[in-house]
Amino acid sequence: MSAGITDAATSFDIADASQFTSPGYYVIDRVDSAGELKDTSLWEYVKVTNIASNTLTVTRGQGGSTAQSHSSGAVIEAVVTAAMFTDWYNVLNPEHDGSGGHVITGTATVAGMHLASTATVAAAHFGTRADVSGASVTGLGFGIFPTWVFKTLPSTATVGLGNPVSMPRAGTARFVSVTADSIISSPSVYFDVNKNSASMFEAGTRPLLANTTFVSTASLNTSNFDAGDTLSVDLDWGGNASISLNQPNVTVTLAAY
Repeated sequence: MSAGITDAATSFDIADASQFTSPGYYVIDRVDSAGELKDTSLWEYVKVTNIASNTLTVTRGQGGSTAQSHSSGAVIEAVVTAAMFTDWYNVLNPEHDGSGGHVITGTATVAGMHLASTATVAAAHFGTRADVSGASVTGLGFGIFPTWVFKTLPSTATVGLGNPVSMPRAGTARFVSVTADSIISSPSVYFDVNKNSASMFEAGTRPLLANTTFVSTASLNTSNFDAGDTLSVDLDWGGNASISLNQPNVTVTLAAY
């Protein structure tokens, strides 16, 4: 130490702080200048919280020791203390379970992440993209959007358009949208999305394309589905059966999340 200190000093100078780190635990007066052990009553553990040039800012009386005065030339050494392990524990324990798994309750910034198996995350925010599939991750709120594309609708009433889709995981349907690439003239055209061959819509609320190119609905009677449930699309057009449609291309999308 470059000068003596009182038992109340919270900073002091040393000859060379280049080998010191902050934060860190150190002991004063464990040995004399010749390296001989001094009486344990003279030892004082301190925690260095900042280093500026050769000036140390410290918290006194650590590890059960007592803050006391020290003379110029007192030796200060790096040391491993129980307090050091306590600090590690206090940092690591809140984010790990008993098996060593991570339990993050705050906000985590992850530069890159690879999920080797199914993971459950309460909430996640992604800056640009998340390279995961909707079937491999649960709890992240990723939507799945089964979509049917029909090239040139038939001009007569038809059921069972396109191919059925088997859902990869459980979910909740929110709405269905239907988009055509040209305006449909009379008659009106209804679309029905079925879960395991039963309509998902409340009576009278099927998506209706009538003199428009887009329609959306949220009137779902059956909104939940399980992994393996089959979804399919039916078409039904009302009005005068002798009136032909424009035969547009149509896309039907169910949004589930």
